[in-house]
Amino acid sequence: EELQQQAKLQKQQLIAEATNQIAPLQDAMDLNMANDEEKAQLVAWKKYQISLSRIDVTSAPDINWPKKP
Repeated sequence: EELQQQAKLQKQQLIAEATNQIAPLQDAMDLNMANDEEKAQLVAWKKYQISLSRIDVTSAPDINWPKKP
């Protein structure tokens, strides 16, 4: 139970970090100001965030956390 709570907290923290990374990149895309590198970063961070959202914390501690972009 405690391991699941820790995993849930870690998942929330990682998703929050991804959201913070995505926001300015998405703004650049929305305003047609993103360069190719920023576009690629945006896609990578969004895929990472989706992977995080699909993690089942009930499998803690055997969680295969995705790597940050």
